[in-house]
Amino acid sequence: MKIEKIVQLLKESGAFAWRITDTLTKGWEFYFIRHSLDQNRSKDLENIQITVFVLSEDGKSVGSATAEMGPDETEEYCRLTIRDLIFQAGLVKDAYYELKTPGTDPVSKEQEIDINGISADFIDMMKNIREDDVTFLNSYEIFVSSVKRRIISSTGIDVTETYPVSLLETVVNAKDSEHEIEFYKLYDSGTCIRDDMSSDLGKTFLYGRDRLTAKKTPSLGKCDVVFSGEDAVRLYEFFKDGLDAAYIYMKYSSFKKGTPIADDVKGDKVTLKALRELPGSSLNRMTDSEGSIIYDEVLMNENVPEAFHGETKFSYYLGEKNTFIPGNYEVSGGTHSKEELLKGPVLECIFFSDFRVDTMSGDIFGEIRLAYLHEKDGSVRPVTGGSVSGNIKDLLKDMKMSTDRTRYDSVLIPSYTRLAGVTVTGAE
Repeated sequence: MKIEKIVQLLKESGAFAWRITDTLTKGWEFYFIRHSLDQNRSKDLENIQITVFVLSEDGKSVGSATAEMGPDETEEYCRLTIRDLIFQAGLVKDAYYELKTPGTDPVSKEQEIDINGISADFIDMMKNIREDDVTFLNSYEIFVSSVKRRIISSTGIDVTETYPVSLLETVVNAKDSEHEIEFYKLYDSGTCIRDDMSSDLGKTFLYGRDRLTAKKTPSLGKCDVVFSGEDAVRLYEFFKDGLDAAYIYMKYSSFKKGTPIADDVKGDKVTLKALRELPGSSLNRMTDSEGSIIYDEVLMNENVPEAFHGETKFSYYLGEKNTFIPGNYEVSGGTHSKEELLKGPVLECIFFSDFRVDTMSGDIFGEIRLAYLHEKDGSVRPVTGGSVSGNIKDLLKDMKMSTDRTRYDSVLIPSYTRLAGVTVTGAE
């Protein structure tokens, strides 16, 4: 069904407000066993999402409901779906809020995405990965898509964007005469970021070798821990989520504009900035999922919140204007070199079997799969097993960050983050 017809049906439905998101995805998928192509296929999909808003009779509350459908549904099916959404939305009684209207900046961005060329870049990169008898690629999968998204709303928003989305899944094996282990690595991106991905895979091969010889992690009690892998992103999500309007409104976060998030901070302070575009990211957008314009904006400066982000509903409740749901963000680098942060005694965590940060409570917990114990005398040895735990609200007071940074798809963070006083439970 054409979008114009759905718009007509929504206008005739009597809904207080509505929003349509029409997403067309075209792409290629490749599945390799070692370096032999097992299968590949193309995809050409369209998904239509409809959200309906209903105003209560007294005008004090708003309800919403969402449904998805394909492009081949009949007019009658669409009409019944809208009717059902209006019923469902009428059961929801959120406090009144206003939807966003179009911004003044031009935001539609349509471009040709060369999915064949991007796919070829990935395949060529993977063919040139250096392997040996100890470490090798067990399998990998490549997904490359061109996405065209159009958002239309009853408030006048009508924006269209086209962007690339890619994903590389890899399984790296390492084996010797006694053991065989594997590391699963997933890389989200816009296009093929060859240098970054091939370099990271090369490091993973080295980590695989070290994991084969790793000894059990000793019980270290409270000690310094460095996070130098992708799991460090979870640490910085604590700050991003703490600035979310929903967290603020529902009292999950105590962050306040103009007030430092912690007192007596001895280490580096966090500056967090939302970005419209980050080179290589799969989340480069002009607008968010609600059609709000995305800006480059400093959300927190040196541990002091300056702006909030998030959904229109909760932003309205807080009296915030021009907010958006950020896709990309960066954290400024700290004041320390890699060498300073890895000076022993310190445990450098590379891989976790499971790593979690509760962004409401601040609790962190991770099961160590591979780490390096840096001793005071400069010696380094790989260890495995055991766990790390603590609370980021306490640990951020003496947090040290590296000057150099690493990009993980839509996030740019310090490459090394050192926390003092983390509890390390050993596997011995």
